Amino acid sequence: MTQKRLLALVGAVAIFAAACGGSTATTAPTLAPGTTPGPETQAPPDGGLAAEQILRVDIAGEPPTLDPNKAQDSVSLTVLRALHRPLVYVSPDLEVVPALAESWEVSDDAQTLTFTIREGAMYSNGDPIVAGDLVYSWRRLVDPRTAAPYSYVMTEVAGSEALFEMDPEALPADAEIDAALEGLGVAAPDDRTFVVTLNTPATYFLSAMTLWVGVPIQEEWITSEGATEAANYVSSGPFQLDTWNHGSQIILTPNPNWYGEVKPTLTEIHMSMSPEPAQAMAAYEAGEIDMLLPVPSEDIERVKADPVLSAEYAEEPALSITYYNYNNGLNPQGTGPSDRCAEPADCPTSNKNFRIALTQAIDKESFKAVTFANTGIVAGTMVMPGIPGAIEDYEPYPYDPEAAQASMDLALQELGIASAADIRPLRFGFNTGSGHEPRVAFLAQAWLDTFGIETDQIGSEFGVFLNQRTAGEYDISRNGWGADYPHANNQIAGLFTCGGGNNDQQYCNPEMDALITEAASEPDQDRQRELYEQAGRIIADDAASLFLRWGASSQLVKPYVGGLTTTPMDSQVPGEHFYETIQMLERE
Repeated sequence: MTQKRLLALVGAVAIFAAACGGSTATTAPTLAPGTTPGPETQAPPDGGLAAEQILRVDIAGEPPTLDPNKAQDSVSLTVLRALHRPLVYVSPDLEVVPALAESWEVSDDAQTLTFTIREGAMYSNGDPIVAGDLVYSWRRLVDPRTAAPYSYVMTEVAGSEALFEMDPEALPADAEIDAALEGLGVAAPDDRTFVVTLNTPATYFLSAMTLWVGVPIQEEWITSEGATEAANYVSSGPFQLDTWNHGSQIILTPNPNWYGEVKPTLTEIHMSMSPEPAQAMAAYEAGEIDMLLPVPSEDIERVKADPVLSAEYAEEPALSITYYNYNNGLNPQGTGPSDRCAEPADCPTSNKNFRIALTQAIDKESFKAVTFANTGIVAGTMVMPGIPGAIEDYEPYPYDPEAAQASMDLALQELGIASAADIRPLRFGFNTGSGHEPRVAFLAQAWLDTFGIETDQIGSEFGVFLNQRTAGEYDISRNGWGADYPHANNQIAGLFTCGGGNNDQQYCNPEMDALITEAASEPDQDRQRELYEQAGRIIADDAASLFLRWGASSQLVKPYVGGLTTTPMDSQVPGEHFYETIQMLERE
């Protein structure tokens, strides 16, 4: 990543905040009809474009869903970024730019956003994209019957509080839910105008609108039988879903109605679904796929030493983190102990000193060196370097076996357990087929060596694992996060706020929540950064999770792949935010 791009991460978060400080309405640039800002397509070198414009990549497994409102994982997003575009999007330098919306205005009080949709914008089926589709999509996102993991990004939309207060375990009648949805602060005065009303000036909200969950969705489409299968799929982005052979391959083709200025050169994108990283690596070396992200850790040193592969290898900073959840013992709503943690001894990770002890027993430098080929940066907090609110040098519980034992002794007293040998094996969950086994084994061995604590290492298929992790069925579980948008709010709100949609560690600290609420409406960037830093320290001090490593993007790209526009938010495919710029070049 260039220094320019890294600096852009800092600048991008100020775009919406600037609107909060003025006394007049703020207007976004208006684009000519049919245009959308984007990277310049790379001109092919001498020899030109290849006759066959088919890109072959691997997406590391079956997407759990291609329903935009319901998606939450990097595999699904790698496909959805080709199929849909929201009102605003990110530029290659991670700035917020127009996409489906050609322009927008922000009111004087920064609580009303009015978007103008591009004239003539259509879905892949030829139907016009209208503002009413956005109203439907956003209501569906916060509808508790949808149970969308990312619904919390709409917290600042007026009227959402009535929906978020509903108990998902005992929902009211449909008529009451429908009435609450009618009160949500979204409106379509006409087909090209979409209005959002916020309950507070939210300085990050425009960045959040770049997410896949807020794309336009036709009610007639998504409510039809088999809506997300290839034969029925309706997209609004540069590509459309041509084929979905479950467990095997997805094929995308250009959307003939794509409104963007940069039209795809590719005629097809073939996405294989290798269940193991080693399979994807073998496929790349055999010439069966054209790009690979990430390169398996165990292969990195070999790749760097290889005269051919080393020329195709790149390693750049990434806005991502590897961390593991501790089950903090609360129910999914964050209102009290979960059923399985009613007695502290039944749920030892609900004890803060127990979590501290587990953290102090881990040599993070060795973990990074052994299981990630020494790529990335050791992490002590959640927010990634390059984003305002990151605390790069904060590590409240560094590796210290003696201190770990002292913390464990204190935890055992508080839990009423005589010795560590009396602790039942900890349920340690992870998803199989993605190279996590060596990392799980490293952590489990450290806890066994330091305390004599056993673990039941439970590997599950990805979709099963996600559901069980959310339900709090593990004591410790694998996790990771890639920035959806470059703002600290994206790394904390919803993940660590009480009852948040992605709060898989069942954690709640009202003091931390209050800081996040204050930060969301704070227009002063320096003060806002301080608030996020304070929140990050509280999370780390509580040992809410085991933060291990801020990421690095290790990737392989064949020399005949041109027009590639990568960002530090790419997770499975290099350039996945801008598939439309990729070109296949003639091979030498």
